[in-house]
Amino acid sequence: MEQSLLEKVTALARQTGQSPEKIITEAVKQYIEAATIQQTTEPDPLIGLFSSSSDLATQADDILQQEITQNSGWTWKEPS
Repeated sequence: MEQSLLEKVTALARQTGQSPEKIITEAVKQYIEAATIQQTTEPDPLIGLFSSSSDLATQADDILQQEITQNSGWTWKEPS
């Protein structure tokens, strides 16, 4: 173990009245729990949902114009 890390653990043990082993065990448990949660967390489905051109605010009209097709927009029903 790195000497400065060992000194920090020893000092923390003295401050808290716990053994260095207990502090290290708790730290390892927390590390494993955090790593396990990170691995089992499903990716957020909203990430990427709103991805678009970075200049959307300034180029909105141009972008919409490029996306227009013959079937875009509102249509009117013909009276029967």
